[in-house]
Amino acid sequence: MSVVENIKKIKAKNDDTGILSLYLNTDVTDLNQANGEWKIHLKNGMKELKEQVKNKDNPEELKALQNLLDKAETEIYAKQKEMQRGLILIASADGELWRERILQVPVTTSIRWDHTADTEQVEELEQKFPETAIIVVQQADVTFIETELGTIQDEKYFSWDLERQSWVDYQEAVQPGERGRGKDEFQRRFDENQNRWYRDLAQELSKELKERKLKGAYLVGSKESVAELESHMSESYVRGTIAKNLGSRPNHEILKEVYDTLI
Repeated sequence: MSVVENIKKIKAKNDDTGILSLYLNTDVTDLNQANGEWKIHLKNGMKELKEQVKNKDNPEELKALQNLLDKAETEIYAKQKEMQRGLILIASADGELWRERILQVPVTTSIRWDHTADTEQVEELEQKFPETAIIVVQQADVTFIETELGTIQDEKYFSWDLERQSWVDYQEAVQPGERGRGKDEFQRRFDENQNRWYRDLAQELSKELKERKLKGAYLVGSKESVAELESHMSESYVRGTIAKNLGSRPNHEILKEVYDTLI
């Protein structure tokens, strides 16, 4: 389910007892969070929320809130080693709604309790970090990373197959070292045909973006590779470029580099 569809479903939910909306800033790059201060903010926020509900003199509502807070706290601490820059958790007292997401982007810590969910921050994030792709080009090998709200949703790998003369799934491609004429011959052919190969690649990537209903892509790779690929893609698809060879890095580090540099 896409972020937009999730938001619509969450906004449509109403609970007579209450819905917990929890946004937690866990960004260790923030000087105010360097020593795990998010734990203190979480504890204080939960305490304040319980006091607010206590003042309503409704034991059943307080019990329901306490139950959700206990579950939320257990879940958050179980995932603390996975924490990145932010976390969202939205849950209803009736148990029908439970959404949580660890984010590569920061949020403002906020804990609220109401009959409907507080979706303001997640809607702002969806506008700023929509469903997009990061396309990492390494000459004849390409990584397609689908992202939403700063997290990796899917990964796909393309490689140019010299024998088939087409871009195929990386696992299916004949690698340069396995070809009879070796890497030198492959490099010569690449230099001669780069324009055509990248034109074909642009078509494959544009099709992928359209089928996945993504809002464009960020191109990453050498200055020459990025420029060549960009020249064959519609301007409406290219959201930005980074002329760096990041292909050897893990995909989550590439994602962070793109977000820190371009967004």
